[in-house]
Amino acid sequence: MIDIHLLRYALAAADTGSFRQAANQFRIKQSTLSKHILYLEQRLGLSIFARSTRGVVPTEPGISFLERARMIVDEVEALGRDTSNIARGQRDTLRIGLGYPLATSELSPALRSYTKAYPERPIEATEQSRGMLLRGLSTGRIDVAVFPGLSPTPDIRSFSFWSEQISVAIAADHPLAAQDRVYWTDLRTCTFLVTAADPGPDIAQMIRARLSAPGHEPRLETQAVGPESLFPLVSGNRVAVTFGTRQRSVAGDATIFRSPHDAFGPTRLEQSVHWRPGNRSPALATFLGHLAQRFGCAPHETRCEASSDQAVAGR
Repeated sequence: MIDIHLLRYALAAADTGSFRQAANQFRIKQSTLSKHILYLEQRLGLSIFARSTRGVVPTEPGISFLERARMIVDEVEALGRDTSNIARGQRDTLRIGLGYPLATSELSPALRSYTKAYPERPIEATEQSRGMLLRGLSTGRIDVAVFPGLSPTPDIRSFSFWSEQISVAIAADHPLAAQDRVYWTDLRTCTFLVTAADPGPDIAQMIRARLSAPGHEPRLETQAVGPESLFPLVSGNRVAVTFGTRQRSVAGDATIFRSPHDAFGPTRLEQSVHWRPGNRSPALATFLGHLAQRFGCAPHETRCEASSDQAVAGR
């Protein structure tokens, strides 16, 4: 059995790139932490780190090990928090996982209204990748996750309460900036910047669906940054596509926002709430009911396959 503190030591070393900085976090000597990690490597039969005078870097097998180690440590810490909450009688905490920032999302006012209506049921939020959120739901580490599309696993239920308006950021000196309404066909010759994080893959699929044609494929650039960090990269014929309604320009009015239209109006991206049916958390039931009231829909009214037992329980 591997002690959890050894995993924490290894993760700290990976995050800082230094045994010395990692040791400082735990208020122990560098030699002590180094000996513990060497012991861990001997137990595993693999080298987790490549060492040099410049610090430490995870090896290829070390990267895989550290990914699993981080999941284990996260789950142990979540278990500790949950146990403490139960001991204090705070079992009604809503643990929500987000696949994207909330700044311009329709979920932001929904969370504010929830906390106002149910102050006795606090929210504990985390922002992670889609894969980590699905794992968190399956292991019970989080109660509900929010990201576009349906869950790819049968043990997780999905339901779309609302959709987010798609926005395209255009350079202020681009000819399209003078148009009050921009259509997808107007953007045909542009290069699209999308984030690698959620909801970037869904937006990229949306762009391809609207602009792909025989002999033409839209030009996409995937950037390993968050949605907001795309906007400074906008210039010339390069535009950034994200979601949310933005009423102001950015970067000294160098960038303006438009909502791309098709024949049916402004384009929107459906957002889904995901949860595990076996989760009987009162906070989860209340939250799903609150969303149903706020957005005026219940699970049986959508295309998404979902059960209504918990969604209506909090109404």
